[in-house]
Amino acid sequence: MKATLSCLLGMLSLTACGGGGGGSGDSVVPTPAAPVVTSTPIPTVLPSVTPSVVPTTIPTTAPQPSAVPTFLPSSSPSPTLTPTLAPVPSPQPSPVPTPAPITAANAGLLISEVSSNDSSNAGAWLEIHNPSASAVSLSGVSLRSRSGLRSSPFSVSSSPVSFSLPAISLAAGGYFVLIAKIDDAVSDNSQAAYLKNGEAVPFWDANGAVELVFAGATLDFVRFGNSSQAPLTSGAWAGANVAAMPATSLDYGKGLVRPFPLQANSKSAADWLQVSFATPGGRNDVPATAIDSDNDGIPDSAEVAGGTFGGLDLFAMGARANQRDIFVQVDHMVSSDAGITPRKEALQKVGDVFAARGFSIHFDTGSLYSAAFNPALFNLGGGLAGGANSVTYAKCIGLDSKTGCASLYSYKSASLDIRRKTIFHYLLMANSQESDGSAGSSGLAEINGNDLLVTLGSWGLSSGSGSNANLLVNYQASTIMHELGHNFGLEHGGNESNNYKPNYYSVMNYLYQLPGLGADPKTNSSVQRYYLNNNALGFSWGGICNIDASPCSTDYRMDFSDGSGVSLNENSLLEATIIGRGNNGGFYADWNTNGTLNANAYSRDINQDFSVSVLSDYNDWGNLFLPFARQSTGNSGAMAKVGPSRIRVLSHDRQTPSNEFAPPRVFLDAIKRGGR
Repeated sequence: MKATLSCLLGMLSLTACGGGGGGSGDSVVPTPAAPVVTSTPIPTVLPSVTPSVVPTTIPTTAPQPSAVPTFLPSSSPSPTLTPTLAPVPSPQPSPVPTPAPITAANAGLLISEVSSNDSSNAGAWLEIHNPSASAVSLSGVSLRSRSGLRSSPFSVSSSPVSFSLPAISLAAGGYFVLIAKIDDAVSDNSQAAYLKNGEAVPFWDANGAVELVFAGATLDFVRFGNSSQAPLTSGAWAGANVAAMPATSLDYGKGLVRPFPLQANSKSAADWLQVSFATPGGRNDVPATAIDSDNDGIPDSAEVAGGTFGGLDLFAMGARANQRDIFVQVDHMVSSDAGITPRKEALQKVGDVFAARGFSIHFDTGSLYSAAFNPALFNLGGGLAGGANSVTYAKCIGLDSKTGCASLYSYKSASLDIRRKTIFHYLLMANSQESDGSAGSSGLAEINGNDLLVTLGSWGLSSGSGSNANLLVNYQASTIMHELGHNFGLEHGGNESNNYKPNYYSVMNYLYQLPGLGADPKTNSSVQRYYLNNNALGFSWGGICNIDASPCSTDYRMDFSDGSGVSLNENSLLEATIIGRGNNGGFYADWNTNGTLNANAYSRDINQDFSVSVLSDYNDWGNLFLPFARQSTGNSGAMAKVGPSRIRVLSHDRQTPSNEFAPPRVFLDAIKRGGR
């Protein structure tokens, strides 16, 4: 199902926009017929529909625009740097008027979910829901809660503060998320608004209360922990508080919810349930008892037939219980440069490597390779852009915006359904990280994060035949896998940034990312990558096709390390050890590149870090951390382990990026010659 691009602008009504959060059928009133574009200037946010056969995010009946509007984040310096969503390929019916939304006073507007929040962080959010059969105007509605200062979360107000909601309309059965605005670079979209009042932002920890207010009266209210905050309207809350919320750094991703299906509002603690899996922007359909037994960040309840996550059918997308699942939405810039459009052969190559190690990776390129939902052809319903997940071309890009360049985060805000944010990585296939758009680093990613760039534009890659086609597929595949590795917590030395260690036999290592691993680590094949990097013994970056199992061939290999290599002591190197994974007999690593086997040990800085030390391998596969949006401890069975602090995927979705460098110019020139 496809989203209209007008859903991402405040210029058009959002009544035609699905994916504004959550599955339908959540409220206690009947679901209305599919909406159409309204003539009122107030945008409407619609619920997404949970299909009976395949998962989608947007109702198929939503009309599409005849022209492509541009999504302009408020922080964008120029319209040319902001992403434009893909045009819809087929003609659509003209919009027809619909009645203006009713006011909030008549709709029974609900607070449907309240996030857990670390007491030392201002990352709180909540979800509101319109259970009525008509669109509801949020004009004049405000949120009332305690507050913290964006610059100092510990400075918490003792009295409630009001935060104005945007003047949009919320569709019948729709969801909308309100998020503390701790990052000025983020901007509102069709599914969420970021709130602040001066430097104050909504805040709560284990204790608190949140209230929706209109015209001085309470629309809805919930109080938890030891809070004594009273609603503005007498009778808006009855009886005891809901129990205190979990509020440690290990509790991010939990929530307080009105469980699905919704019951009549009793205005009491009986309406509420604490859950371990928050579902922002969608129905609260994950049971309180749900666990994540395979430690992939997805509850087991959503990995079985009939189970859903915020209305998303992850099972139909390929998720299974007792299988470590990884979901990646892949967007790409519109360009004739072959390096920018994802090749299905490259995605399949990555998937095959993960499958061989017991992981299942699910890419979503929208309709790029299949017009209909088809996980085997990487169509999981697509992003909010619809179509083939194609977005506006930008000459240069970074994760954050930099002068003259676009930002991945702006594209992500426009394209990734908010219900996917705790599950999906976001991959943007783009042109270049260089300000002039020239060939540079192949990619960039957050370490222990969920966002990654592949920037193979301007490399001169082509989709022809033979070595050209192999270079294109292999470099896309190896770069995607390398940058995903950073998202999973890996660095260029595995558990350290120390690069070029010959015994660290991994696509994370610059020795092996682009040249590949070689055919066999027990022969000279793997050591050829060392010679290439040192321009020695007849090997050089300018002749990438001349190495064994080169990226110009179909024999190209990539993998993460399993940690089975022995350490190499640079103070006492033995050439017969090769890279520390055995020797098939008669082979050696010519570390000093003198062209002959040295029987005696000697000292040499083989990873060129200006020191001699003991170089260690690392077990990448045994240390991939998948649940980026939550801590796994306590709900992941025997496989549970404590990972790094989790990302605030709604309020501050940014982690420290990897340091990536461009390959040698002689190599880039060779690519244009087909690797020779």
